[in-house]
Amino acid sequence: MYSVKIAKFISSIEYESIPKEVILRAKELMLDTIGVAIAGSSEKSVINAIRSISCLTNSKGKAKIWGHSKKFAPNYSAMINAISSHALDFDDTHTEAIVHASSILTPLCLTYASHFKISNKRILTAFIVGWEVAARVGIVSKGSFHKRGFHTTSIAGIFGATAAMSVLFSLRESECVNAFGLAGSFASGINEFLSNGSNSKVIHVANCVNNAILATTFAKNGMSGPISVFEGRDNIFKTFGIEKECNKELLLQDLGKNWQVMQVSLKPYPSCHFTHGFIECALMLREDNLNPDDIKNIKCYVDEVPISFICDPIDKKYAPKTTYEAKFSMPFLMALAFFDGYINLSSYNNLERSEVIKFAKKITYIKHISSGFPKYFPGHIEVILSNGKTIKKDIFVNRGNFDNPLSFEEIFLKFKNCSLSKLDTENILKIAEIIKNYENSKENLELFL
Repeated sequence: MYSVKIAKFISSIEYESIPKEVILRAKELMLDTIGVAIAGSSEKSVINAIRSISCLTNSKGKAKIWGHSKKFAPNYSAMINAISSHALDFDDTHTEAIVHASSILTPLCLTYASHFKISNKRILTAFIVGWEVAARVGIVSKGSFHKRGFHTTSIAGIFGATAAMSVLFSLRESECVNAFGLAGSFASGINEFLSNGSNSKVIHVANCVNNAILATTFAKNGMSGPISVFEGRDNIFKTFGIEKECNKELLLQDLGKNWQVMQVSLKPYPSCHFTHGFIECALMLREDNLNPDDIKNIKCYVDEVPISFICDPIDKKYAPKTTYEAKFSMPFLMALAFFDGYINLSSYNNLERSEVIKFAKKITYIKHISSGFPKYFPGHIEVILSNGKTIKKDIFVNRGNFDNPLSFEEIFLKFKNCSLSKLDTENILKIAEIIKNYENSKENLELFL
């Protein structure tokens, strides 16, 4: 059984067996997520979530909500920090798996686990193992969770979070197997948020945090789960995906050798990751110094899975009504990039720019199969000029992908820019120093958040 073999790996792993470059990458992902969460902590969805948790009778505690003075019980603060991490759609992605696991694992490890007597080395190990499992579940699904209308992060993420919790609290192999079985009954999250840009997507990551705590706690106290959660009659790939398209052998292939945190892509732009290749195409087009009136239309060649996120329904994508809708609109983002030369957190301040909307309406899409997708989120466009000439722009490996990575200096600059809204420079530098040396740090990270 797959769950038994994965549980054996999890229950026996030691920090010292993990390569140094893997640990370094994990710390980069944590730092990036903290910055994104601090920037996202002022979002209305986060404020509303804090107000909601405050209404619960058991919410009181001493765990810090990043970017706020408010404190809750560790599980609830971790849930809020997960929402903050995902609220801006600026958090990282394992592109092949199409999973945003750092927004789950960073709060789980740095908020929840830090309130127990767990070593920083074990916390780092849990983060890395959590990514191993979440990414592999996503990779196996081959995008079929999305095809069925489920948010892959909400399905794969609960298994990654359960794996991390199993490490944090030293579950025995049999307990870990039961935790995975139970996690299957907590997997949930539909993509209908795309219909109106609603908040359900950010609750998906919060649910993964809380439900993993429940699944592992149940398992540690004798509750059992189906051992065949990955291959039984009603396994998760059948119930949430398209089983015939899934390759379950990838759950185990090179486990503990090909480390998945090394395959995670960081976002240079705060938008749905599927849009990034097309944003870069628009930035390349801008460099041609064309007048917008010189462009008759732009055809974008888009893979099947991204279409439902960033293209359909195309008429609604041209003039998004909310920031969240704009982050999932390929034509609107391309128009913004063409006019402004960048996409950053301030790009969504005015969604009613007539010149942007007019330009966006020139953009259409054609279903296409890219050789690099989903390992990469490419962009391919064909531009028809008013004089009849054609220009093509291609991005094969999107910026920030592990094969076209951001430098540490760029990661730190992103962290700094995201954090300046809530933190002073001294605290920003202190947080970066603690994360950089996290395995040996004795300082309380929450004091600076």
